[in-house]
Amino acid sequence: MDQVLESLCRDEEDRMVLMLVRYIREKGMKPGDKLPSIRTFSTELGVSQSQVRSGCLRAAAMGVLNIVPRSGCYLADVSLSGIIGPFTLLFEAMYMNVQPPLMDLYELKTTLERGISKRVAAIRTIEDLAELKQLLDAMETVTEHTEMVRLDEAFHEKLANSTRNPLFISLMRVIHSMLRHSRLSYPDFVSEFPQSRKDHRALYEALRDQNALKAADIAEQHSNRRKLLLVKNY
Repeated sequence: MDQVLESLCRDEEDRMVLMLVRYIREKGMKPGDKLPSIRTFSTELGVSQSQVRSGCLRAAAMGVLNIVPRSGCYLADVSLSGIIGPFTLLFEAMYMNVQPPLMDLYELKTTLERGISKRVAAIRTIEDLAELKQLLDAMETVTEHTEMVRLDEAFHEKLANSTRNPLFISLMRVIHSMLRHSRLSYPDFVSEFPQSRKDHRALYEALRDQNALKAADIAEQHSNRRKLLLVKNY
């Protein structure tokens, strides 16, 4: 996951913020806790003091830190799910005026879904399976293109939610938002939906059986198949 977030960073300040977030997570810091001095951070993280200072300023602008003059930096009252918000905005800003390459998006989606499926196979609950089954049943009778896309997104976002990891959830949502136009305008999405539905059911069965490796392989094959079909037609 950290490699995925690294790929979303536009500059050194973004990378510095990611390093700060990792530090906060690893140290188990709580809202209101004071962060080390800039000099200490510089030494611990192996970066310059100016880089730490710039990263803290950006983190404060994102709402992750509170900077108190002549006192220091303190962790703001945010949850981990709140911290990922700025990275979602960062990802969207990268492609504000251009459509991101489909290949890039699907490579990212494939990597995410393999990891998501492997994790969900290990921790899924009966409630998770019931919700996934409900979406699969809805896919059996759907005939309208827009609804097919909606159900497909809902299935994959439910998988992400089942990880209990807000990073997976947020990234999956933003990837879907950026793929939606191409999927809605792709004329063969409807004719290929039965194969997609078959993949989803096979994935569901692997999750039900808690076969993590099989679930990961099915998720990867499913995403790669869609990637090749979409890229071929654009």
